[in-house]
Amino acid sequence: MQITNHADIPLALAVWAINDSYDYVNDPNYFSVTTLLKPIRQIVLSRRVNTEELSKDVEDFLATAMGTSIHDSIEKAWLHSYKEGLKKLGIPDSAISRFKINPDKSTVTEEDIPVYLEQRSIKELGSYKIGGKFDFVADGLLHDNKSTTTMKWLKGSSDKDYQMQGSLYRWLNPDIITEDFIRINFVFTDWSKLAALKDPAYPQHRAAYRDIPLLSYQETENWLQAKLNQIQHYMNVDEKELPLCTDEELWRTPTVYKYYSNPSAQRATKNFESQMEAYKYMQIEKKGKGIIKIVPGEARRCKYCIAASICSQFKKEFPNGT
Repeated sequence: MQITNHADIPLALAVWAINDSYDYVNDPNYFSVTTLLKPIRQIVLSRRVNTEELSKDVEDFLATAMGTSIHDSIEKAWLHSYKEGLKKLGIPDSAISRFKINPDKSTVTEEDIPVYLEQRSIKELGSYKIGGKFDFVADGLLHDNKSTTTMKWLKGSSDKDYQMQGSLYRWLNPDIITEDFIRINFVFTDWSKLAALKDPAYPQHRAAYRDIPLLSYQETENWLQAKLNQIQHYMNVDEKELPLCTDEELWRTPTVYKYYSNPSAQRATKNFESQMEAYKYMQIEKKGKGIIKIVPGEARRCKYCIAASICSQFKKEFPNGT
């Protein structure tokens, strides 16, 4: 992969941003949990791309690098300093002694509190291998740590993916993950104390969690088998015959109807979610004066898809490129 640095990010940060120590599995029959959550078109086309010919900028790696850094720090703290941390939090020594980090499952007793960190599991289903590495499991409860914007919390736009992600991890690790919900731990990258004071629906703290129920083991395996059947069916199909990504899969933002009382103004007087509301406002409130500009929703996922260069849907969405 060719890496550029158009933003002139200092080397001290650039080397950190592009560092990738993830233990990928190089097997054509292997599909990770994160891959399976992607649209069929993206899964299939991604395998047809020559990644050595791709070009990315250092700035494109920053969000991933920040998320990875948080995961690495959490793992480091639990591996090397968990006793000190628990003690500072007021946990009694009698309870601290029960914590076992990454223990052999066969040695765990009823009194133990087993904690598993960043464990990869691989399981076969038919001719395929399914695998994934979860973040954190404590006493049977799966935790997934997310560094993201407050909008994810407010809209719950990724809750279905979180549910499926957790369900697949439990399918892979039924002897470790025993609770029937996943706990999503959010660390907000754009949290505002002022916004929290104004809006009770806004996350009230910089970090928060949300529990999401998991699918049953059988429901998860049924979903997984159906997904694998789709992949197998479309793997060698011509690009133009692949199913198009839906608006939900594209993370498409809503279309906005912007009303300008002064047509030459740079900023809209008021924004509307529907064209009818915008015209009604213009006719009744402003007596037909001004103009309405339509700003179509954007397919945000396309910008992160490595198959964009060979995808006709991407070219239709972004005829001039991103």
